[in-house]
This record gives sequence, structure tokens and C-alpha cells, in this order.
Amino acid sequence: MGVPSALQISLVKTLYLSVRFRGQIVVMRGTRVCLQRGARIELAPGARLYLGRNRYGGGPLVLRIDRCGRLSIDGVVQISQGSRIVVAENAHLEIENEVFLNYNAAITCWDHISIGHDSMLSWDVNVIDGNFHEISLPGKVLPRTRPLRIGSRVLIGVGAIVAGASVGDGSVVGAGSVVRSDLPPGVIASGNPASVTAKDISWRP
Repeated sequence: MGVPSALQISLVKTLYLSVRFRGQIVVMRGTRVCLQRGARIELAPGARLYLGRNRYGGGPLVLRIDRCGRLSIDGVVQISQGSRIVVAENAHLEIENEVFLNYNAAITCWDHISIGHDSMLSWDVNVIDGNFHEISLPGKVLPRTRPLRIGSRVLIGVGAIVAGASVGDGSVVGAGSVVRSDLPPGVIASGNPASVTAKDISWRP
């Protein structure tokens, strides 16, 4: 992960957020950060958060944490330009070491989302732990949200959607797929809805 130049960094936002949350938060120019009362960014010792890295272009990164929401960072995390991260009121988003979000990725955390170490979210990926609407089926009311975990060493392909489901360690989600039910570790899944197409796989970044 390369070091950004001083010309790319918003020094005021970087210093303000780093001092306020007692950690290393590097904010690129143009990044929009909206923190409501009680919102927190929690950084483990030695953690670094890069907001708005410019690799291939895109609009500004938007990070919004609503009242008493939490973003926890454990390790080095890079979120690219054009991404949109929303942590709702009292919700908790956890991201572990060496996670990379490519440009235009979106995470909407209504309750609880966690992303394991060495995982990658490609361009235009959308991760959401619920739709926050009450949907009723005959004799059953679907939950508004469901805790969502993306495991360690997971690759989410271009334009894929992970909605209210978890992805096991080491798995790959194909481009354009829609994941609506949990996936086991070490598989490739693709399609809408996503289904397992290969097992016992490995991948290398």
C-alpha cells in the first residue's frame, strides 16, 4: 500500500480526526465526513485508516456515522474514492487488517457488519445488512436487519451485492452476483441469487 503524497492529503481533516479519535486517520482531499453526536471511530493500537485514496478516479468518498454509531478499525484499512460508508444510529461496522475497498463500493450498516482481514471489495460492490423495511409473508414477518459478516481473505467481485447474508473465509463472490443467503468458506459463488459453483478453492490478490 503506497504512501500518499502531501498534496493529496487534507491536512486539516487528517489532524482533526487523528487527534479526536487518538489514532492514524489519513483523509484525502475531497473526502466528506459527517459525524453525528456520539459517533465514534475506534482504532486499535497501530491501526491506520486511509479515507479517499485515488487509484482509478471516481467521486469523493462519503463517510457518515449517525448518532452513537461506531466504526472500528483493527490494522491497516484503505477505502477508495467514490465509496459510500453509512453507519446508522447505534450500529457497529468492524473492519480488520489489510481490507481494501475499491472505488464506488458501498457499505450500509443498519445494525452490525464485520469484514475479516485481507478481504477485498471490488468496484461498485454493495454490502447491506438489511433494507430497514418490514416485509411480511404469509404467517411470517421478515427481520428488518440481520448481522452480516464477510470473512477473512474474501473477494467480492465487481458490482456484486451482499444483502443480509454472510460470506465464509476464503470465498469468492462472482461479478454481478447477488448474495442473499449465507455462503460457506472456500467456495466460488455466482448468479442471482448466488449459488456455489466451486468448492475448496483458494485465491491470491
